[in-house]
Amino acid sequence: MANVITLLDRENFQYSGIFDFDELISHAKNWLSWRKFDIEEKRFTEKVKLTRDYKVWWDATKFIDEYSAIRIKLEWEITGIIDVEAKINKTTKKIQKGDINLYITSEVVTDRQDYWTQNALFSFLRGFYDRYIYRSTIEKLKAEAWNLGWGLFNEIKSFLQLYKYSE
Repeated sequence: MANVITLLDRENFQYSGIFDFDELISHAKNWLSWRKFDIEEKRFTEKVKLTRDYKVWWDATKFIDEYSAIRIKLEWEITGIIDVEAKINKTTKKIQKGDINLYITSEVVTDRQDYWTQNALFSFLRGFYDRYIYRSTIEKLKAEAWNLGWGLFNEIKSFLQLYKYSE
């Protein structure tokens, strides 16, 4: 089984107000793609009542080498969405109003292909390799995963605060 080192564990951000849903999702995907992450949408649920509710789970993985990877998990809970008209540069645009809960988890994954857990000797060698040979690389990956996780967190937070619309 792959060894997972969790650096950010469901770090939470809450936002309530007006936002452009399509632009928000696109911005988050572009941010991850620009940093060479492969994005997989694990699950998507939508509930429609008087308002719309979305739950979206993403796994973004950046493969470092054959042995290790950085993984960022995002869980979007977007509730109470209604469409509103907003004035942007003297033109009106249809955007959304609602509540956003975003949970971000950042991890370093080693032995991602489960090659080194096939038998006891390989498992021992993996422990030796991680502890003595690959240790400095793991420390660098931890720092990078930490920075990427907080970078995405702050990027989404600042994106939502950047545009102030008037209804």
